[in-house]
Amino acid sequence: MNDVFNEAVDYGVEGVVPVGTPIGVEKLSHVHRVFNAIMGGGLGFAVEVVASDEFRRAVEGFRYLDLGEVANLLAELVESYGTSGYDVRKEEILDALLVGALIHDAFRRKVSEAPSDFGFTSVPHDPAPVQGHPR
Repeated sequence: MNDVFNEAVDYGVEGVVPVGTPIGVEKLSHVHRVFNAIMGGGLGFAVEVVASDEFRRAVEGFRYLDLGEVANLLAELVESYGTSGYDVRKEEILDALLVGALIHDAFRRKVSEAPSDFGFTSVPHDPAPVQGHPR
């Protein structure tokens, strides 16, 4: 299962998801595209280096992973970034939500609900939960 997670991370870094990639891996890769940029330099950095359509796909990916609170907050922050309506406290809330193994845990839950979305024929055995990132 970690191989699939890491594949999505790699696609997120590259910014390109190959045609035919399972929908779950695709959604997860879009999440990682934005997540990695935020972790690498904060939301301001991410807004500078990630295209707006990539943010839209990441928001969809967070929703797909049942992380609606993160999705809604990210969408609001990106839309208001650089305006007088921007609320830095909400950015701090987003940062707090993104700590730990949030995405990996959501991935594991989604695989158990829809294994075929990630290219599995059944729910794979996950020997132990991973703290932080699985790499």
